[in-house]
Amino acid sequence: MPGHEFQRIARLAARFGRPPAPDVGIGDDCAVLFPTGAVVATVDAAVEGVHFRRDLLSLEDASSRAVEAAASDVAAMGGDLEGVGCGLLLAWTFPVTLSDDDFDALARGAQRAAARLGARVIGGNLAAAPTLTLTTTVLGRAPAGQLTRGGARPGDVVAVSGVIGAAALGLHALLAGRGGDANFAPYVARWRSPRARVDIGRSIAATAHAAIDVSDGLAQDVGHLAEASGCAIRLFGETLPMLTDQRAQAAALGLDAVELALTGGEDYELVATGSRETFGPEWTVIGEVTEGAGVTVLEAGVARRLGAGWDHFRA
Repeated sequence: MPGHEFQRIARLAARFGRPPAPDVGIGDDCAVLFPTGAVVATVDAAVEGVHFRRDLLSLEDASSRAVEAAASDVAAMGGDLEGVGCGLLLAWTFPVTLSDDDFDALARGAQRAAARLGARVIGGNLAAAPTLTLTTTVLGRAPAGQLTRGGARPGDVVAVSGVIGAAALGLHALLAGRGGDANFAPYVARWRSPRARVDIGRSIAATAHAAIDVSDGLAQDVGHLAEASGCAIRLFGETLPMLTDQRAQAAALGLDAVELALTGGEDYELVATGSRETFGPEWTVIGEVTEGAGVTVLEAGVARRLGAGWDHFRA
């Protein structure tokens, strides 16, 4: 028989330990934090059948991925997850039939992501439900000031960290039954094991003008920047950073690599605006901020019509 609620809470407490003093973590009715400076807080849910399927990734990867996706929002605001006043709250629902081995896999995944991020799990909640849902609340701090979506200004360049579209290509490979092909292995890994770019966000927090993480698709997320800032953004399709063979591998699945990079989502890279000098070698300049409204994508000098990014409530 699977362990009962309090046995499982004890397992989590033993795994995650206690936060640094004077903070108080797992084992009381509430965590107690003593933050210094501004607090940045977010919550994100990963629902089985919506955000992940067990035939496409392990429970350990699903749990790690849920934490990284939530932490990506803190990264987009230049936040930090280390030290006093920071922590993760994990609220999980799952069927009563979930085995102890599967529960431990979930815990390992969360622990893996927390360790990579330098974050502490300080509490949460467990409940029985028909659906496995992994909800993560992240409490961080913003020592260098807070980046928002609303600070872009005409004359800024638009830059993105890392590569774009690789995770979406990995998901398409899995859905096409090609996930085991060696050619698609780097792309599948990027979908299964994304990494929140907290380090990158911190590095530009004091100098960039606006930022957002790329979760719902580059074009859609850049559109949020443009709308919040009251300006227009022009992207250049030829400059989108990709892995070396990404265009060829997309074509092998009958996909357009640029369209996938613009609309695929789940990269969890950051896109930001500011002066060109703001962005170091891990960034690629992909566009510019202008007067006006909306987002235009130019490829070979021609404006490109885009598909929609991810929307939970679009049929």
